[in-house]
Amino acid sequence: MHPQNMHAQQQQLINGTWVVGNAEPFTKHDPVAGMLLWQGAAASSSQVGAAVEAARAAFPTWARTPFAERQALVERFAEVVTARREDLAIAIASETGKPLWEARTEAGAMIGKIALSIKAYHERTGEREKAVGSAKAVLRHRPHGVMAVFGPFNFPGHLPNGHIVPALLAGNTCVFKPSELAPAVAEIMVDAFEEAGLPAGCLNMVHGARETGGALLEAEIEGLLFTGSAKTGCYFHKYFGGRPEVMLALEMGG
Repeated sequence: MHPQNMHAQQQQLINGTWVVGNAEPFTKHDPVAGMLLWQGAAASSSQVGAAVEAARAAFPTWARTPFAERQALVERFAEVVTARREDLAIAIASETGKPLWEARTEAGAMIGKIALSIKAYHERTGEREKAVGSAKAVLRHRPHGVMAVFGPFNFPGHLPNGHIVPALLAGNTCVFKPSELAPAVAEIMVDAFEEAGLPAGCLNMVHGARETGGALLEAEIEGLLFTGSAKTGCYFHKYFGGRPEVMLALEMGG
């Protein structure tokens, strides 16, 4: 059983609208049976720029949205994923070649990440103050801005979800560049955020490989969130060397 491409002609989500990619076409086949799972085109550099601009435009309103509303939205996302859990698991299994039982575990981990992220937010944020001589030191937490999220192939749902959910909870907006080896899983996840009612521009998605990722690196972002190979992570670290204003969250294996 294989997932059908939900957006056969409209693969990029930019400012709440599904649009056709303007760059090179590519396909995804089942690595076990060789069946065609997905076909589309990569986002052009101008489309990547438009996705970042949409995230930037959405950021001020989302950052000012009360935390309780942001929490309610990601909890609705968990409900949508729960309802679509089997479709998501089938997509994960088909695109990665994992057994279905393991893919179902990954879909479950995506749902479980919501409560964990909410708990972590409360543990790591808040406002504190203390007297320092005749002065007062105050610690506050504020969102950074536009986060670029790069998704890996091996856990195409759980790992990017583990970046996107905490980023949105904290009041950031995101541009998601999934692995070109797992485009259908990414579309189901992003579509679930839309169904949950996430405002346009808060989460944008651009498909593609190295060229798409390069365009996202060159854009004006405040952070890069990545789980993947050590080689790629080290490249990101060097690329943003000397730019402490760009937050890097790198989890690297290999």
